[in-house]
Amino acid sequence: MATGSNDTSETQGAAAPKIQIRFFGAIRVVAGKIDDELDHIPDTTVSGLLGLLSDKYGKALRDELFLDNGSGGLRDDLMITVNEAIINHEKASQIEVNRGDIISLFPTFPGGG
Repeated sequence: MATGSNDTSETQGAAAPKIQIRFFGAIRVVAGKIDDELDHIPDTTVSGLLGLLSDKYGKALRDELFLDNGSGGLRDDLMITVNEAIINHEKASQIEVNRGDIISLFPTFPGGG
């Protein structure tokens, strides 16, 4: 028997990497937790994932993520990162979420100085 065989029985039983979601600020308060994990759903975009989270956590989270004008657009004061890269809201419906991705949701604060 050769060493280094292609036996994949060890990896077949391993759980597939999940999508990690991290909540910050008011979004964390509404979700009631620091983070969550979801199974990968093929062909899901960042916007689609936010919709799934809204379904899971309810109207209060939907209000933190989406505009209340019926357009389905994301709030201007929401920052989203995928694997620590900030994404443009217009591209959120085009960027597919993959196994093992880390999505972070930050409310932004006006002002500066």
